[in-house]
Amino acid sequence: MRGAATLLILIALGVSGCGPLTEPSVGARDHLLGWYKLPNRHYRTRKVIPGGGTLIPVFKNDGTYYSLCRGFEVPLKECIEGLEWALTESSMIGTKIGFDVMSNKYYIIIEDARAQYEGGYSTSGEKQFMTRVDKPSGLPDATARPPRTNDDFLGWYQPVWFPWIRFEIRKNGKRCLSVEWELSGAERPAVWKSHGKPRELAPIPGRLGFTGFDRKNRDNLTYNEILKRFELTKNIDDQGRFIRIPLARVSPHPEGATVPPPMRIGIPAWH
Repeated sequence: MRGAATLLILIALGVSGCGPLTEPSVGARDHLLGWYKLPNRHYRTRKVIPGGGTLIPVFKNDGTYYSLCRGFEVPLKECIEGLEWALTESSMIGTKIGFDVMSNKYYIIIEDARAQYEGGYSTSGEKQFMTRVDKPSGLPDATARPPRTNDDFLGWYQPVWFPWIRFEIRKNGKRCLSVEWELSGAERPAVWKSHGKPRELAPIPGRLGFTGFDRKNRDNLTYNEILKRFELTKNIDDQGRFIRIPLARVSPHPEGATVPPPMRIGIPAWH
């Protein structure tokens, strides 16, 4: 399954892979909270091979369980096996995280309707065992001071859970633009490169923030007063519900700057 993607692909995930939320379930699956490592596997033999693998967290916020996928905080609901993908009308419906009593191991089953494009290489639908790990160190901190004007939104951002991209909000005269950068190359070292054309943004009517990251203006750059962080939010229905990508304020990297490839975090998805 592919690892890196642009901001546009992140947004497309919300369009094609994430539908309306179900109501938060009531119950206890707290034994599944924590961080897991999904190892790399050979695409043919399925044997575990060396490598950093993929880190998959399960966390809880206001009584709802969440995991991650391509930078988005994705809600989970209780099921017999443990927890499952809670977004409806999604290509990832049926994805589950649970505990296998016979083997005494935690596992994930990734259901991805779009994995058909991977042919025989896909692990979609297979039970894949994971190991518990500590929360990784060095993750960017999304905590930020609240903005007082839209000018306080200017600067550089990086998705906390998807560090393969960055984008800058800048002014050009009276126009406000979003300029995207991405890490090129999965091997060491990865290289920061500008990507695509600047996208013109518009202020959100009646509140601070910007819209215009997609053609239908469903994706907004806002500030979450409760969690004290900037977020890229995607409206997913007409009832005002949305999913979030938490953002960290970061310093810019010059064109061509090289860095170690970042950790892969979140449930893998084919996109």
